[in-house]
Amino acid sequence: MSSDVAALRSATFHEGGYDHLVEVVHQRDARARRSLISLEVEVRDATGSVLLSMAVDPREEILDLDNLVRTHAGVPGSVMVTFDARYDPGVFPYRPHHYAYLHRRGSDAASLYYAINAVLGGVPDRIGVTSTNNFETYLFLQRPVAERYSLLLGNMSRWAPAEARVLGYYGRARQTWRVRLKAGEHTEFPLPEQHDHVRLQRVEVKTLFRLATYVVARRIDSGDLVLFDHLFSYFK
Repeated sequence: MSSDVAALRSATFHEGGYDHLVEVVHQRDARARRSLISLEVEVRDATGSVLLSMAVDPREEILDLDNLVRTHAGVPGSVMVTFDARYDPGVFPYRPHHYAYLHRRGSDAASLYYAINAVLGGVPDRIGVTSTNNFETYLFLQRPVAERYSLLLGNMSRWAPAEARVLGYYGRARQTWRVRLKAGEHTEFPLPEQHDHVRLQRVEVKTLFRLATYVVARRIDSGDLVLFDHLFSYFK
């Protein structure tokens, strides 16, 4: 493949019962319709087993993720979906991020529109990393809501295990948890909404290399997703 071709790896999570549509290319220029060179999609279950690996027509504008998972992977429950997109930087004046629409069928909850998490899959031994060098964070609204929060975490590495240090901030108090993921594994990690009667204000995820990370909120009464957003990354 030409050295002029660039790549974008990204990931999201899907569960049954939701309409889930992905913009293959989020267009910014209405006068010039651009398409990727190639797009590979991979679906993994929580243990990291590959349920589906297939090429998608890069000229498609919208990918029906729910239909793809049900038709080709055929499994219930939560899966991690990764996208390996190749594109020509000479054609794209910007990195062609994917965006997605998400809504539970039959629910009165608002539809969600989010940016799919661009992930830099790392190999710690190869790049010489020996300490945590990736830092992601998310701030929560401080108003009472009937929701429960959690993190969706996925290890996109094909062979390297990962450990994430998750920190929750409740005013001056801080809670710390460690989450270990084998290569390809993903999990939903619950976040306590309160600590000593103080609401969760911020969450941080620190890792050797980037994971697929989303903060989600589910309605307590129905379990419907009402928040689905990737964390914001910093490097040190």
